[in-house]
Amino acid sequence: MKKLALVFIMFALCVGFVFSSDFGLLLDQNAEAENKYYSYTPAFIPWFSWHNRQGMSVYFSGILSLKYNNYDAPQPSPTGVEPKVRGSPLDDISDNDGLRKPLLLPELSRFYFTWQSGQTSIEAGRVDYADVLGQTASGLFDGLRFQTATPLGGISVGAFYTGLLYKETAKILMTANDAAEYAKPLESFSDYCASKRLFAFGRLDMPLLEYHNLFFEVLAQFDLNGNDEKLHSQYTQLALEFFTKNNMKISGGFVFETMENAYNDFTAAFGALAAFETDMPGSLNDRLKITAKFSSGPMDETFTGFMPLSSVTQGMIFPGTFSGIWLAKVNYAVRLLPSLFAETNLSYFGRTYNETGSDGNRYGGEIWASLAWQPLEDIRATLGGGVFLPGTGDVYPAGTDTMWKISAGLLLSF
Repeated sequence: MKKLALVFIMFALCVGFVFSSDFGLLLDQNAEAENKYYSYTPAFIPWFSWHNRQGMSVYFSGILSLKYNNYDAPQPSPTGVEPKVRGSPLDDISDNDGLRKPLLLPELSRFYFTWQSGQTSIEAGRVDYADVLGQTASGLFDGLRFQTATPLGGISVGAFYTGLLYKETAKILMTANDAAEYAKPLESFSDYCASKRLFAFGRLDMPLLEYHNLFFEVLAQFDLNGNDEKLHSQYTQLALEFFTKNNMKISGGFVFETMENAYNDFTAAFGALAAFETDMPGSLNDRLKITAKFSSGPMDETFTGFMPLSSVTQGMIFPGTFSGIWLAKVNYAVRLLPSLFAETNLSYFGRTYNETGSDGNRYGGEIWASLAWQPLEDIRATLGGGVFLPGTGDVYPAGTDTMWKISAGLLLSF
């Protein structure tokens, strides 16, 4: 018995050397105010991680949030003005009008199992993914990814499904039916979920010479919604990164998209981006980035508007997505103190197609500034605000109100 007890004690003492685990809780609070719209969202985010020395690890996190909304009056868009922008959804906000009626939202956040051996890894679950250019698909997706290193460079392949994601987080709005389902109030589990789509990708990350990189990726998306607006799409992407010895980065890329609908009609679209980023001279810890983007709009029976899988807005206030749009953006970021970080963006937006009855193709400019303060490792506070100025363009009707937004956040880690 004494020997058995000794073995048990030794095993208990060695457990920490075999595997390790950790867990915690994040309290995330966010408040926003913009034209005729106010919201407050407290969220509780428990998380758990585990890994062992054989290269296996597990991570789990969930979100339970309460969203309080208030609108001065029912509006077709949270900005207070209905924008004529491709890819911007119209929200039915009347179902949750008023702070007296909070919306309780449970959500499975990141959850994955990973096995790694040397330079090869397999990841399964709700996985974080972004395409090469970051314009086609980005966010958490349910599926499987395989990565390995070869003499040519890193290779990764994977397949993901979108139909179990929360629709507000995923924002998959490729068709009019997707937008209609997105706008429905949450009355059943089917109203909660995003558009049902399956996509697979293959990617090559190849180093060039000493400082540079080439990225090549193909992605195919299949519509599983089973309606008359079925839309399949395929994307071919190429990107390059150039680094100089004085810490400058020049990058650019191109994406070509082909699409087929339920009637087997074929269309194509394309997009491109370029960016320049550098550390600024002087004693400040600051950085400047200049970005330009372009995506095709409706042209003829063959070429049409670029349609990304994820409808990510291109401005902090401006609601347009990467479809039929061009933009120029200057970003300046500086660390004022070890715990205080400031950032500002100046952006200008236009569209890449003509619309009947419109005076021009310039949406206008946007100004945004933000502060992030992290006095301790487990406390982070953010504050941001800005305006979008339709009067600096010619797409919006004359006299359209300035769109403004203020946001604040507090993240506590336990």
